Amino acid sequence: MKVYNSLSRKIENFKALEREKVTMYTCGPTVYNYVHIGNLRTFIFYDTVKRAFKLNNYKVKHVMNITDVDDKTIKGAIESKVSLKEYTEMYTKYFIEDLNKLNMDMDTRITKATDNIDEMQKIIVKLVKEGYAYEAQDGIYFNISKFKNYGKLSGMKVDGIYSRIKNDQYDKENASDFALWKYWDANDGEAYWKGELKKGRPGWHIECSAMSMKYLGKTIDIHCGAVDLIFPHHENEIAQSESYSKQKFVNYWLHAEHLLVNNQKMSKSLNNFYTLRDLESQGFNPLSFRLMVIDSHYRNKLDFNFENLRKYEKLLAKIDLSIKALIKVEKYEEKEDNYSRIQTKQKIDKEIELFKEAVNNDLNTHESLQHFLSLLDLADEKTKKAKVDNKEFLMLSAAIGKMNDFLGVYLAYEIPQEIIALAEEREQKRKQKQFVEADLLREKISENGYFIADLPNTFVITKKYLD
Repeated sequence: MKVYNSLSRKIENFKALEREKVTMYTCGPTVYNYVHIGNLRTFIFYDTVKRAFKLNNYKVKHVMNITDVDDKTIKGAIESKVSLKEYTEMYTKYFIEDLNKLNMDMDTRITKATDNIDEMQKIIVKLVKEGYAYEAQDGIYFNISKFKNYGKLSGMKVDGIYSRIKNDQYDKENASDFALWKYWDANDGEAYWKGELKKGRPGWHIECSAMSMKYLGKTIDIHCGAVDLIFPHHENEIAQSESYSKQKFVNYWLHAEHLLVNNQKMSKSLNNFYTLRDLESQGFNPLSFRLMVIDSHYRNKLDFNFENLRKYEKLLAKIDLSIKALIKVEKYEEKEDNYSRIQTKQKIDKEIELFKEAVNNDLNTHESLQHFLSLLDLADEKTKKAKVDNKEFLMLSAAIGKMNDFLGVYLAYEIPQEIIALAEEREQKRKQKQFVEADLLREKISENGYFIADLPNTFVITKKYLD
């Protein structure tokens, strides 16, 4: 498996620290509002990384943080006149809902910054003791001049003159001593902790180091994030972690590019700022956005627009219908020497081989999706007939299922019994050639958000998608 390592700035063959196991840390959201679709592009990227390793039979231990204490969460809680815990738990809940709607693999330890304060304080105490950090009037800062390899990830040059950055709105242009621990002031309200350090709260960077080392070990295989986290966040993580542990922090750094909206940076001031709920309110299925993301490479910028999203909504409808049709069509047993069966197996084996090659070529999700769709086209050819050979069905179902285990673009769902009853009644009307009544039942089913496709000798019910 080959991945682009931001640390070496080249594609490398992946080699795990431990045979057939992968330790993976990913930067989660700051829960002060709904996450936007740019964030969600990054989280889908995390998901494809994890699924790629599982496709290659690795056992993945994945940890993702929730930043539930920083300037934004504190300000939001105070303005909303609720506790920090109540405020951040609300947006954490919405975030988890978004992950589920996007069919994320939830085999992940999701851990909150506020649940790991003791671990952060322990690291900070040692960094001060060993001279990597120092106390100022308003907190404790990491001295970047003490870490000789500062800049090795980002390429940032250190000129020897450093200001201090305390706020969570970090300077993206200049290397600066950064806050590990911020002493309490009136703006923090009730957001403070005591312990080995004076009353205060952690800086942003220290939380990821603490949680990664606590749950995964001092050296891990993979750390992921968006490109805007390379500097200063990930650079600062390396500095504090390696100063503390005296070991390499991460072997492979993977970063996803930005999502643009109509070739512009997403911004509330430009009125092009969207959440998953905004997409749903316009009738889109969340998985159409997942498809859009997967059909691009994670290291390329992705331009979002609704016209393009509509294309993926139609593709999602095709995927749904193709899989449901394959499941629903009547099966039969053919003779063992059936030529069609042999051809089908050869086609499936070739598509699976090419699919896996694409996945292992630095997560080429665009190409892997094409091989998945090629198998769906083959399935469509089979379901146009009245029956499908059972062994061909089993081979196709297994292959499509394996590909979807990586892509995650098909999510099974229950059809309500009342919709099934209407569909069966419509089928009876069709057989009795009562086509007007059958059409009225189809319209009723459509009004309830479902679609009926007629196949030879049967029918399929799917969710209704945008036209």
